[in-house]
Amino acid sequence: MIRGYWGGHPGRTRPYVIASVAIPSFPDVRGIVHFLVDTGADSTLLAPRDALELRIDLARLPANSASTGIGGRTPTVCVEAVLTLDTLTFPIALRILAPVGRRQQEALSFIPSLLGRDILSRFALFLEERTNRVLLLEPSEADALALS
Repeated sequence: MIRGYWGGHPGRTRPYVIASVAIPSFPDVRGIVHFLVDTGADSTLLAPRDALELRIDLARLPANSASTGIGGRTPTVCVEAVLTLDTLTFPIALRILAPVGRRQQEALSFIPSLLGRDILSRFALFLEERTNRVLLLEPSEADALALS
């Protein structure tokens, strides 16, 4: 079971999960990222702020398709990464927002990294804001609940 937390401003909290991110092709790139649990995101996405903190040189990565969200379209780059949640490790193609221009950089500076369905689909997701619980249950844990 992966335990997350509700974070953000009082009255506007959102579910987060902490993960370790490593990029094998760049051995010095490794760190902890707080990912917003986003069931509407097809794939896991690293925000510009987290890419900067991890010291990822976006110019050295291949361009990927643009990401479209509420804020519009933003270019992305892609890199093979390893995401570790608690003791579980997942190799993924990590998309990273690569804003162009000062205006887009400023607009995206406060958005969080997103944990998308490429990872979430491997778990049963339990969100209960009333008790501040964010749980990602492994299949065997979810099956033991006998909810049917």
